[in-house]
Amino acid sequence: MSMCLSKVDDATASLMAKALDFIEDNLKQAITVADMAEAVSFSLYHFCRTFNRVTHHTPYDYLMRRRLSEAAQALLRSERKILDIALDHQFNNPETFSRAFKRMFDIQPVQLRKGGRINSRQLMPRLTLAHIQHIHKGSYLKPALEEKDAFVVAGMTTLVRDDPGAVPDLWDWFGRELRRCEPIAQPGDYYGIAFYPDDWKERGYLYMTAIEMTTIEMAAVEAVGMDLPPGPLVLKKIPALKWVRFIHKGPTRDLSLTLDYVYHTWLPKSGQSLAYPWVLEGYGHDFRDADSQDCERGIYIPVQ
Repeated sequence: MSMCLSKVDDATASLMAKALDFIEDNLKQAITVADMAEAVSFSLYHFCRTFNRVTHHTPYDYLMRRRLSEAAQALLRSERKILDIALDHQFNNPETFSRAFKRMFDIQPVQLRKGGRINSRQLMPRLTLAHIQHIHKGSYLKPALEEKDAFVVAGMTTLVRDDPGAVPDLWDWFGRELRRCEPIAQPGDYYGIAFYPDDWKERGYLYMTAIEMTTIEMAAVEAVGMDLPPGPLVLKKIPALKWVRFIHKGPTRDLSLTLDYVYHTWLPKSGQSLAYPWVLEGYGHDFRDADSQDCERGIYIPVQ
């Protein structure tokens, strides 16, 4: 389940970022792995080893996943013929394109064109120097399998679209609400709970700021009929599930780099599959500032 996350020096990281840019600039051109190596003045053997060590993808795998992701976007957003989209992305016949597309997305291109859906998490993003630096800054992204019992949280939910301040504002509001709410006077573990529908990039995702209810607190709530005092707080039960935990170190704005690694690098190679489109951010009981460079949070992904 684990992957080696050895550190990478700045010069090597910059050269592999240059190779990523070369790939991106030539997604619709007939390039080879040798062309990628030449673009950064590496031998073919040294380039393949270095690219794999730095990005955790082989050069060819990354190129194919990026081409297929862009082709999927074209199928969803245009009315161009499937064959033309395949040829644009260097698939020389529809059969080869369909087989590769099916392997990556578990759906045929024609099925997608007829109204099928692809979860946005399946689309391989363009990797950048920031991705490289993030996954090599420490051992934080080593996965750990955990089985958690069911637990109940109290929290507040909002829809997050393009507003970068939506989540921090919700945490601020949530903190004020906790201070006035007697049944949750003793803080338990804090959680951020995100629910990502298939089309979350277009429509947004739901985010809940929450605190775990202890046995004593649940007894206090049950005494008044499993309800909370008047206000915006609601109860949610998180079922018993198998989770894979990663550690994210750094501010919330870098969380997408961790999630890109988890979904697009670790998950496809892990032998695991996603059980539910949730992400739990676990902050412990002494949570203070999610935007600190030193903030550490557990990132829990439900798997099966």
